[in-house]
Amino acid sequence: MKKLALIALPLAALAIPASAHHSPASYDTTKRVQIQGAVQTAFFRNPHGHVVVQVKDARGKIQTWQVETSAANLLRRRGWVFAKVKPGVTGTFIGHPNKTVPNDIYLREIVFSDGTRFGDKGGNDNVLD
Repeated sequence: MKKLALIALPLAALAIPASAHHSPASYDTTKRVQIQGAVQTAFFRNPHGHVVVQVKDARGKIQTWQVETSAANLLRRRGWVFAKVKPGVTGTFIGHPNKTVPNDIYLREIVFSDGTRFGDKGGNDNVLD
């Protein structure tokens, strides 16, 4: 019995971090969505980062969008400066829409109001081409 517990406990511990990582299959990579708004919150860590963006709809009503990113270590290697993605900063967020959850995208690129671009495809320019 002790031997089983010694094996089961480490395996259970390994499953905890794995539960946070998931496939991008819930996003429709054949479609692109572009939203303009202001960052409300942002955090970048592994396995995914997350940005909450406040967007005005056609009627002027504020909509909250969830924006998922790649892992922090990948974004850093692609030139991201996380301090730039802070509350109040505005920009255009381009990504793939969630297939079932409204107002949720998987980020491909941010274009800030000052023209700075952060991409998520191995460089900061032309990431959607």
